[in-house]
Amino acid sequence: MTAQENITLKAAYAGKVAADLAENTAEQDRIRAEIETLQAQLATLETDHALLESVSAALGDTAGAVPAPRRAAKKTAAVANKAAAKKTADAVAPKKAGGKKDAATTTVAAKKTVATTGGAKAANTGADKGPALTELIHAHLSSQSEPRTAREIAKALADANPGRNVNDNLVRTTTERLVARSRVDRVKQGSTVYYTAKPDAAPAASEPAGEATAAAS
Repeated sequence: MTAQENITLKAAYAGKVAADLAENTAEQDRIRAEIETLQAQLATLETDHALLESVSAALGDTAGAVPAPRRAAKKTAAVANKAAAKKTADAVAPKKAGGKKDAATTTVAAKKTVATTGGAKAANTGADKGPALTELIHAHLSSQSEPRTAREIAKALADANPGRNVNDNLVRTTTERLVARSRVDRVKQGSTVYYTAKPDAAPAASEPAGEATAAAS
């Protein structure tokens, strides 16, 4: 090994030793600081301990008698809470029963009201029911000297029967039924449809239930 190599190796070792010394010194300083902190905490705990011992000695047997009143207080509170809960339950039970009774009474009254209203409506419907719409349409067309459209028929019937529900669609549908029964002729000119009553058409003896319902509406 040459002299130059020895110098380089020594320099490397010297640098490493210096770094290790610095790290060791820093670690010692950290541990000393922790020890000082722990010693301060220990001194505080020792002081508190001495104070607590003096207080305990001054109190004597009184400290041992403290838990008994606390247990009695807890037992008294539990009994009071149980009694209050029972009282609340007794008060709520009749209220619930009364609520169910009132609800049942209200339901029965509502059903009676609905039944009465429905009967009145049915009576009014029967009283207001007039001739079947098919007969009104056929009678109107029979009195006309010229063909009429569904709109013209609807307007004439609405004017003649102000209390009756008559509209273009209902009249058109009902008139087409008369056409299917060969009581009315249907002629289409362009996009317009005209209706005329057949001279020899005879009114039907009775209207089916479906037409009677349509006329009533």
